[in-house]
Amino acid sequence: MRSLERIVVVMVVVLAGVGEPSGGAGVGRRASVMGSSALRVLSERGCGRATAYSEFNKIVTIGEKTHVSWLDSENGKFLVKIQTLDRGTREWSAVYTVGEAYDNHGGPSLTCDSSGYLHIVYYPHHHPFRYRRSVRPNDASQWTEEVQFGKKCTYSSLVCTADDKLVLVCRESRTRQWVLNLYEKSVNGVWKGPRTILHGNAPSGYARWQGALVLGRDGKTLHMSFMLFERALTEVGYAVGYLRSPDAGKTWERSDGESVTLPATPATIEIVDGSATVEGPTNFRPGNIALDPEGVPWVLYSRMDREPFEAWVARLTAEGKWQKIPLLPVIKRKWKDRGVKTPGSIVFGRDGAMYMVVTTVQSGTGDELAFWGHPSAEVALLVSKDQGRTFSVFEVSCADDSAANWLPNLERPTRSEPIKVPALIYTHGPRGKTNKDIMSNEVIWCDMASLPAKAQP
Repeated sequence: MRSLERIVVVMVVVLAGVGEPSGGAGVGRRASVMGSSALRVLSERGCGRATAYSEFNKIVTIGEKTHVSWLDSENGKFLVKIQTLDRGTREWSAVYTVGEAYDNHGGPSLTCDSSGYLHIVYYPHHHPFRYRRSVRPNDASQWTEEVQFGKKCTYSSLVCTADDKLVLVCRESRTRQWVLNLYEKSVNGVWKGPRTILHGNAPSGYARWQGALVLGRDGKTLHMSFMLFERALTEVGYAVGYLRSPDAGKTWERSDGESVTLPATPATIEIVDGSATVEGPTNFRPGNIALDPEGVPWVLYSRMDREPFEAWVARLTAEGKWQKIPLLPVIKRKWKDRGVKTPGSIVFGRDGAMYMVVTTVQSGTGDELAFWGHPSAEVALLVSKDQGRTFSVFEVSCADDSAANWLPNLERPTRSEPIKVPALIYTHGPRGKTNKDIMSNEVIWCDMASLPAKAQP
C-alpha cells in the first residue's frame, strides 16, 4: 500500500498559515499528515486520468455534506466512484459506483440543483453521455436509471441554472469539422440538443475544444473559456478563447456585448491569448474559468512549446482587455528550477480570495512528454487576497521521483452561489501508455476547510 506517509500537503499552511508569502518564515518545513483530516487517500485504483479534466467539476458541497467523484480502473473496467464527507461528524460514507466509463476520458462531471439533488454525467470518448440523478437530495448512495444523450461526445462541463436547468458543453466529433456543442435539460424534461457553439478552421479531423463553464450570479449568464486545438492544422493549441451567453446558452456574445453568429469560429470569438489562426509552434493549454465577487471572469491557462513552461491568469478589465498576470515568476521564487503549467483550476471563495492549483514540472528533463504526467510533476496551491497583485505559494504534494502528482481539480461552483473554501483532489501515479490501461493510482483528497482556523486562507 502506498500510504499517507509519503503524502505531504502544504504543510507551510499548517505550520505558518495561509497568507504568508512564498519565501517567508516556515517555507520548506513539512509535517506528516498521518491522522490529519485534511488529507485522505480516497482510492488506490485510480485510472491514469482519475481526476482529469479541470473543466469536469468533481466536488459538490451541500450544507454539511461534500460529495467527491473520480474515475477508477479495475478488472478491465473504468468505474465512476463517489464518496461523501459528513462535515458535522467528520465521517466518510461508503464508496459508491455510479456507472462505467468507456476509457480514462470518461470521468464524471457533477452538479446539484436547488432541491439538493445531485446530477452526474460520465462515460464517453466519442460516445453518448450517460446521465443519472440521485434518488434522494444530498445523498450519493442511490441513483436513477442511466439515460443516454449525444452521439460522439468527449470532455464535459456541466452547470445548473437558477431555474434548475442543466447545461452541458462538450467536444463532439463528426465527419466534418469537430465542434463544441451544447446540450440542456429542463426540470423533469429530457436532454435536448445539440446546439453547435463553435467550429474551427480545419475542414476535418481531430480537435480538442475543452470548454469550461461558470455561471453568473444572476443564475442564467454563462461564461465559457476554451482551447483552440486542431490536429489537421498542427498539433498545438493556438489560442485560448472566451464567449458568454446572457440567456443560459441560447445566444452568445463577446465581452463587449457584440453578438456572435452560431456556430462561432476562431475569427469571431474573443481571444484571451494566442491567435485566431495557427502561428508557429505556440502551444496554449487551458485550465478553467472563474468569476470574482464582482462578476469579472478570470481564465487560467499555460503555454508549453518552450521551457520553462509558463502559465498566466488573465482577467477581463473594465476597458474590455484581458490583463495577463504571469505565474512563472511566482513559482520560480519558490522553485527556481521548475516551470508551471496546467492541468490546473481556479476559483474564488465567498470572501473574495482567489485559489489556484497548478502543476509544476522540473525544467530541462529532455523528455518530449514532460508536459503530460512527467514523474517530476507536483501540485502547488496559489492564494491571492488582492486580485492577483501578490500570491502566497504552497506545496500540496511531496516530491516523488517515481510518479507524478498531477491532474489537480478544485471544487468550483456549478450554480450561481459561491462556495466558501474549496476542496481539492489530485492523482498520484503514472499516466499509462494507452487510454485503456488499468492502473493503480492514488486519488488524493485535500480539504483546506478542515485545517485549523488560523491556517485557513
